[in-house]
Amino acid sequence: MADEVGAASAATTTTTVTSNALEAREIEWAVNTEKLVKEHAAVNGPIIRTRFPPEPNGYLHIGHAKSMNMNFSLAFEKLGVAEEHRRTVFRYDDTNPEAESTEYIDSIRRDMEWLGWTPERTTYSSDNFQTLYDFAVQLIQKGLAY
Repeated sequence: MADEVGAASAATTTTTVTSNALEAREIEWAVNTEKLVKEHAAVNGPIIRTRFPPEPNGYLHIGHAKSMNMNFSLAFEKLGVAEEHRRTVFRYDDTNPEAESTEYIDSIRRDMEWLGWTPERTTYSSDNFQTLYDFAVQLIQKGLAY
């Protein structure tokens, strides 16, 4: 009996990577056109990117470590992405300047390095504020937003 239980446990822990490993429900308006998929493949080739976007308003905690594991490792493993094709963008979600400080930014960077993660690049949400503002103005002028 114990051998049967051990065999059953071993069988249930086997991981199988499938093409729909992270598949979600399909939303018609969100499906990429064939042209867009081809353009994306031409630019990125076999590279798959994830992102880790902490808000620098405090120190990292266990939930951040879990998210980092998902974005720097587990997502790629579930999809069967070869190590040389894995990239993660580290993006500080610095959208609340009153709660953020360089102390937290530096701490998060040090903790990420200590955990052994190396991002492809580091970005800041605030770097895009003017572009996003300009897009919003365009949408309002076209009557597509208010």
